[in-house]
Amino acid sequence: MTHHDLDVGARIRAFRKRNKLSLNELSKLTGIAASNLSSIELNKSSPTLATLLRIATAFDMSVGALLDQVLPTTASVCRNGEGGTVETPVSGITVHNLTGNIYRAALGASLICLAPGSTAADLGTISADRFMYVLEGGATIVVDEEKIELAAGDSVYAAAEAHVVIENREQAAARLLVVRAICSSWRP
Repeated sequence: MTHHDLDVGARIRAFRKRNKLSLNELSKLTGIAASNLSSIELNKSSPTLATLLRIATAFDMSVGALLDQVLPTTASVCRNGEGGTVETPVSGITVHNLTGNIYRAALGASLICLAPGSTAADLGTISADRFMYVLEGGATIVVDEEKIELAAGDSVYAAAEAHVVIENREQAAARLLVVRAICSSWRP
């Protein structure tokens, strides 16, 4: 197994971004040159144990916790609230990341909650196929320019190249499960 298989760099980059740190800020915290941190994040170089310890310390965690989801397992758990919630720029739309701490996942899942009358949740084109399932309420899914009306229990699949917008024109809240394939060029 190589460091590419473990994708330690992606894990470090994810923690750095979660902590809203630039490479230069992490460099100051760890004493490791920003160029070296960049090489590690891009998997161009493998970090030593001492380097991992300095990075983990900057994130106030153990090396084991830093590597926990990087090492392959047969099952990974994301506990309630660990994935994080994102308030979108559009009022009335909230996105809950359901697979937030599972970095080796081949699939990513989100719960999108739309208040009554929410105008749009733009999923854009994300270089990943998407499957959307309406859990509650109704929604209009616009795939490229095709409008598809969905009710609870309905689903739609959109290819990676499709531009996707979700709208709730109903008088009741809507909840959608969105599952996407994760490719090497895109991470949550």
